[in-house]
Amino acid sequence: MTLIIDAHNHIGKRKGLTATAEELLDQMDNAHIDHAVVFSMTESIDNDYVGKAVKTYPDRLTGFVTVNPWDENAEEEIKRGVHNLGLKGLKLHPIRHGFVLDDHFLLDPIFGLCDELSLPVIAYGAADVASVPNHFIEMANTFPNVTFIIAHMGYMYETNSAIDAAILTPNIYLETSGVFVRQIQSAIRKGCITKLIFGTDTPKEDFHFSLERIRMATTIPRERELILGQNLLSLLG
Repeated sequence: MTLIIDAHNHIGKRKGLTATAEELLDQMDNAHIDHAVVFSMTESIDNDYVGKAVKTYPDRLTGFVTVNPWDENAEEEIKRGVHNLGLKGLKLHPIRHGFVLDDHFLLDPIFGLCDELSLPVIAYGAADVASVPNHFIEMANTFPNVTFIIAHMGYMYETNSAIDAAILTPNIYLETSGVFVRQIQSAIRKGCITKLIFGTDTPKEDFHFSLERIRMATTIPRERELILGQNLLSLLG
């Protein structure tokens, strides 16, 4: 049976929306998702809730810490998330928090800490001046020991550039939420099968829909196994 790990899920509260860990687990059970990476709503960061969730459900959830890099205590919050809350990676959202992903002054201390703590980084990456694939290449080359996951793999008009970034840069990976089937197929054809990471972006999107996207993209069992779980399992250990 194929192990399914979803790399992109938000839990907690923001204005007008609440998504609890228990609701997520019910949805995971319904869609036969084995494990999920979870992080806070970026509009209203609550890493404590994420930490509580992963400690309550350690066999089903892995948590990433979310920070706004402009916060004075961003680096300390990352350390607290790892050492006190048991979180295993970092989530960034350049659009929500108003920064560009290749800002060395702002982000070098953060990515240096990720290198020190062996934390993978998942960041919003799309057709937007704040987080285009070239920014990921710049930072991935600067920090070659840090794994960078392009959330939404360049959604929508930067997908080809995101695929090229993954081909050119060993430590760049592509997360599949929100993209078309043909774009996933293009990544497979270009040799990125070990670089594709399954994700949904709950509660915005639905597990069943995102799973069907992968099943339509390839009928080859080994390719499905890699995308749906094995690639991310290798990164997370």
